[in-house]
Amino acid sequence: MARAEARKELNDTDRIIVAMLQEEGRATFAQIAQRVGLSPAAVHERVKKLEARGVITGYQAAVDPLKIGAEVTAFVLVSQAAGPRGDLEDEFSRMPWVEECHHIAGEESLLVKVRAESTRVLEHMIWEIRALPSVERTKTIIALATMFERRPVIPMTESQADGDPAA
Repeated sequence: MARAEARKELNDTDRIIVAMLQEEGRATFAQIAQRVGLSPAAVHERVKKLEARGVITGYQAAVDPLKIGAEVTAFVLVSQAAGPRGDLEDEFSRMPWVEECHHIAGEESLLVKVRAESTRVLEHMIWEIRALPSVERTKTIIALATMFERRPVIPMTESQADGDPAA
């Protein structure tokens, strides 16, 4: 099933359930049911279906990075040397300090978000990344402050992009 088709199959109730679970993953079926006007059993069934379809992919605790010693947030732009696609992503997936990895358009191939205890540790991380065989070069951006992150996923629709006020 194409992504656009999967998105269109979500009705308003499903969207509210997904939004509530993104905001508060520990919300009870009874709390959600009260908001959407269904029984807790009906909400439970909808959530199970959303999980089975891959719309809801898991539940995690939101952790304050500063309180666990991750003082430095950085984004490493990686230029990949010619070679099999996917190898580098696999390498990054095995590095526990890599929080995110995105294929991007532009001069660089990948954007990697990392967390470190200090700039000294960040320097070590960057050297580890540069030592990977398929890395050609890196460029690092250090976040000085984070205003917000891990917001709920609420995509802009094509009708909103086209200026449809009803969307």
